[in-house]
Amino acid sequence: MQLPEQIPFWAIPAAIAAAVVALCVWVYWLIRQYRYRKAIDAAIGNVAYEMLKNVLIPNGNGGQIHVHYLLLTQRGLLVADLLDRPGAIFGGDQMLEWTAIGKKQRYTFPNPQHALYDRMAAVKLLTGEVPVEGRLLFTLRSDFPKGKPRNVLRIDDLTDDFPPVDKARGNITAAFGDVWANVKRHAESNPIA
Repeated sequence: MQLPEQIPFWAIPAAIAAAVVALCVWVYWLIRQYRYRKAIDAAIGNVAYEMLKNVLIPNGNGGQIHVHYLLLTQRGLLVADLLDRPGAIFGGDQMLEWTAIGKKQRYTFPNPQHALYDRMAAVKLLTGEVPVEGRLLFTLRSDFPKGKPRNVLRIDDLTDDFPPVDKARGNITAAFGDVWANVKRHAESNPIA
């Protein structure tokens, strides 16, 4: 029977140092992701007096539908879906699938407009005559070399479509106040978002 060799004296400190480096890299990555998400939320929230994020609202059929962002803007309510698809995006209003071509991969994904229209319809059930608009918001990692389909924006173009609001002046959309209160009353936080 052979006895195990003795562990070299430098192995334990080296293992501890490697674990510390791995932990630091992981924490750095988490902080970057957190800041990235906060920057996205701030850019989207810039056009809204109030914002609901990742909520469930009644879909009109006895169920619920998930809404990524629901914003109270100067023009009414805005339903926004956030898509973080890196690469060049090719899609159209009538296409069933859109294509993303990145540096290392090419993939397809279902046309996100259909889900956006479902979310908008559910919000309209709660708002009556108040205008409800919808946008598919892509991050800065996306590019549209052949043009953008209907209701598609990059986050950096959001303020071109919706003016930023001055929250210090108060909510000048008082006409939408009762409707917004009704929407908030029906919205539930999505536990899996």
